[in-house]
Amino acid sequence: MGERSRWVADVDAHPGDAPDLARAVLGRLVGAGVVVAERTDCVLGDVPGGYAPGPCASTIVTADPVDPAALGGFPDVWPNGLEVDVGRTAFYGNIREDDRVTCPHCAAWLPFETVLPEVEEWLEGGPDSLVCARCTARTALNAWQWPVPCAFAQLGLRFWNWPPLTQTFVDDLKRHLGHRLVTGHSGT
Repeated sequence: MGERSRWVADVDAHPGDAPDLARAVLGRLVGAGVVVAERTDCVLGDVPGGYAPGPCASTIVTADPVDPAALGGFPDVWPNGLEVDVGRTAFYGNIREDDRVTCPHCAAWLPFETVLPEVEEWLEGGPDSLVCARCTARTALNAWQWPVPCAFAQLGLRFWNWPPLTQTFVDDLKRHLGHRLVTGHSGT
């Protein structure tokens, strides 16, 4: 089985608010038994550990179309935890270099491979926008039309190798945060 992640990104969280929002969301998930409170080596990435599935983790997921039996218990694989990302993070699905990113103003498109350096610049603190070569409009990264769900956010939750998240969970999280959320997945 390849690694995959399900993610939820808060595209409205401001840098100064993201740490407090992350603590509040994590507190709710721990309190509900969705994840355990102690960090362990259960996620990929540069974070100092993640949060393993708790006894009530199955309450926020649906049957996995790839492995319907997984709902009764999470796959016994590594990684299988929740990674809480605070700070500039790009969340995206499986994108090919020749996929197109489309301007929301004039429908001109750019190949993803030409946009990637702009995304990397944003990750390093650069501007949160792309300039369209046709209409010259400067537009926020999250406003462009991506070939798969993508989000550029200060706060996100990445669930490694979890079954699909329920819409009820996402809607509840949206109400709690009061922000726009983008959801997606990556991997096989």
